[in-house]
Amino acid sequence: MTDTAEGRLWAALRAGRRDDTVRAVLDLPGDRRRRLRPAVRRHDRAVGSAPIGARAPDGEWRGELRIGHHSAAAAAVLGCSTLEQAVTYAPLDAPDAHDLPKALFPGHLEAFAREWSARFLRNPKAWDRIGGIEVQFDWAHEGLVPAPVDRGAVLFLVSRTLVTFDGPGQLRYLEARPVLIDVTLRRIFDVDGIKGASLAQRDDTSLEGRGMADWVIPELIRRGHWSVDFVRDGIDRALTRGQTPYLARWFARLDERIARLAA
Repeated sequence: MTDTAEGRLWAALRAGRRDDTVRAVLDLPGDRRRRLRPAVRRHDRAVGSAPIGARAPDGEWRGELRIGHHSAAAAAVLGCSTLEQAVTYAPLDAPDAHDLPKALFPGHLEAFAREWSARFLRNPKAWDRIGGIEVQFDWAHEGLVPAPVDRGAVLFLVSRTLVTFDGPGQLRYLEARPVLIDVTLRRIFDVDGIKGASLAQRDDTSLEGRGMADWVIPELIRRGHWSVDFVRDGIDRALTRGQTPYLARWFARLDERIARLAA
């Protein structure tokens, strides 16, 4: 059984078949997986160091290198790792970030979400390491993990996940995942922004009238998701707690918008 599963694993890796790789790994006993980890990591490094379309110098993959080979290699490394090792793997872009932890560590998705949020907080500009971590919000929507409330997750939600969206796009993203409105986004008044990840910095890069303070949050109130009193209480908590002048000005601008809305 072990030899057959191991043979299937390497065949799937060479062919770039991610899901077959997952099935082969799961057919291996845990101790054998751990012993295979150095070998599959070497394979992962070989795949990762070659450009798409390249031919394998020593037969590591068949045909031209494809994205599928990257996905299969990631699946093998994750499947041959302990949970503590797996959560640190990067980069893991969508859809692999969404699918592979679910397939290989179905009872431990919260551990991935916690580490990913902490990773973002450590370095919000580490583009090569934070790709794909937004899938934790999809997991929350699917009921696979509680809606994240860690500081890193909250700041990631408002500053990175939505970076490609204007105000209407942001709201569509949130309304498609209402648990984020009800839980994660509510934490914006209770966590402090950092350099490279804050509500103020997010709105400074938005078009006038399309930011969080001047469109998204007022629209959340208009649509009945939040109340004026909830937002005002949040602003008071944030300002009472103390903010840098830069962040305080953002909350003051939001307060002005809410005052107009309530008038």
